[in-house]
Amino acid sequence: MAVMVAEPAADHGPGGGGRVPSRRCEQVVDESGTDPVRGSPGPPGPGSPTVAVGDGSASSAVAATAEAVADPSGVDVAVPAGVDGTDPSGVDGTAPTGGADTPAPAGAGPAGPYRFRLGNRPPLTGIRALALFTVLTYHSNFRTLPGTWVALQVFFVLSGFLITAMLSREGQQNGRIRLGSFYARRGARLVPPLLLTVALLAVYAHFVHVADAAHRLWGDSLAALFYYADYRQAFGHAPFFGYLAQTWSLSVEEQFYILWSVAMVVAVATHRRHLAYAFAVVGLAASTADRLWLVYHGAHFTNATFSRVYYAFDTRADALFLGCLLGLLAADGYLHGWARWARGLLTAAAAASAVFLCWILVEAPLFTENLAVWWLPTTTVASAVLITYFVICPGSLGSRFVGLGVLVFIGDLSYTVYLIHFPVYLALQQDTTGWAFWPNELLRLAIIFAIATASWFLMERPLMRWRARSAARAAGDR
Repeated sequence: MAVMVAEPAADHGPGGGGRVPSRRCEQVVDESGTDPVRGSPGPPGPGSPTVAVGDGSASSAVAATAEAVADPSGVDVAVPAGVDGTDPSGVDGTAPTGGADTPAPAGAGPAGPYRFRLGNRPPLTGIRALALFTVLTYHSNFRTLPGTWVALQVFFVLSGFLITAMLSREGQQNGRIRLGSFYARRGARLVPPLLLTVALLAVYAHFVHVADAAHRLWGDSLAALFYYADYRQAFGHAPFFGYLAQTWSLSVEEQFYILWSVAMVVAVATHRRHLAYAFAVVGLAASTADRLWLVYHGAHFTNATFSRVYYAFDTRADALFLGCLLGLLAADGYLHGWARWARGLLTAAAAASAVFLCWILVEAPLFTENLAVWWLPTTTVASAVLITYFVICPGSLGSRFVGLGVLVFIGDLSYTVYLIHFPVYLALQQDTTGWAFWPNELLRLAIIFAIATASWFLMERPLMRWRARSAARAAGDR
C-alpha cells in the first residue's frame, strides 16, 4: 500500500546589518550579499548571524524551534507565531521578522556574505498538504489515484533537503554538530503524536474486538515505536491491514536521520565539506544499484520482490540522498542568484515535473517492475525539481498557490493526520457503519482532522514553545 511522510525546519538566526534587495522570479527578496557600491563585504547580515546554533547560546533556542514544527516525517519549515523571535501578531505561514526572503527595509546598509537560510517558506509546507490529500484519497478505497506512492518521493526528497540544510547551517555557524541535541529535538517532535496514536488505539481495542490484535495492533505499535516497520513490511512479516501499516515510511526516515546525521558530523569534524557531497552521492548510487540488483537478480519479478524493494530503507534511500545533495547545494549558495533565463528554464522544468507527477498519480499503480526500475528514480528527480523551484522562485505563481495559508495549516497537521488516518479508516469501514461512501468518508475525515487539530494546538505547539523557552533559559544561564 502507498503511504507517505515528510521534515525540518526553519532556522531564524539573529541578524544585524542591512540587506540588499534582489529580484528572484519577479519578487524582491532579502539576499545578503556584497556591498553594491564598493563591492566589498559588508557587515554581517541576517544570513550570517554571529551566534552559533547548538552551542548552548541564544541560537540554540532557534534551532530547537526550527526543527520542531509538523510534517509527515516530522519536520517543518514554518515557525509558529510568537516563537523564537517571530512576530507575535502573525499567524502560521507568515514570514517572521528578519526571516528568509523578506524585503529589505528602506535605507538599509550593506549586507554580509550570502548564506542560505531556510526561514519561513510556505510552499515547502503547503506541498505536504497536497501530497496528504492524495494519500487520504487512495486509502479511502484503494482504487482512486493508484499512483499515490509518488507522494512519498516528494516527502523523502523534501526531508533530505530540509535536514541537510539545517545540519549544514549548524556546522557552518558552530564548527560542529551536536548529535545529542539533534536526536532530542527529533524525538520531541516525532514521539508525542506517535504515543498519542498508540494510546488511542489501546482505548479503541479496549471497547472493540480487533481480529489478530497481537499482530495488527500491538505488533504494529512496536514496529512503529522502534522504527523497524519498513523491514517488517519488506520481508513479509507484517499482518494484512495492520493498524499502523503506514508507519513503514516513517521508519525509513528515522533510519536515514541516524545515518545521515553521523555522516554530517564526520564531514564537519574533519573540515572536509566535500565528504558530505561524497556521502550523498555514494548513498544515492548504492541505493539505486541495490534496488536494481534485487529486481533483476531473481528469475521473475514477483510481489515479494516488489515488497522488498518498495518498503525497505536501503532501496528507497536514493530519494533522501538526492534531497541531501539539494540541501548541500543550497547551503553552499548554489540555489541563489540565478539569472533570469535560468529561472525561466527552471519554471518550465517545474511545470513539466508537476504534469509528470500528476500523470503518475493516475497511471502508475503499485506492484509493477516499471515502478521499481523507472518510475521511482524519475519521480525522485521531478520532486527535486519542484523543491528547487520553490526555493529559488518563492514569489512565483506556483509558489504562491502551494503556499496558501489553508495548505500551510494542513501541512502543519500532516504528521499527525498521517499517523491517525489509517487506523481510523480501518475502524470505520462501510461494512462496519452501514453507511454509503460519502457519509462514511466525511465521518472519517471529521474524526481525523479533529484529533490532529486538537493535538496541534493542545500538545504539539505548546511542546515546541516549551522547548524554545527552555533552550533560551539554558542559553541565558551560560
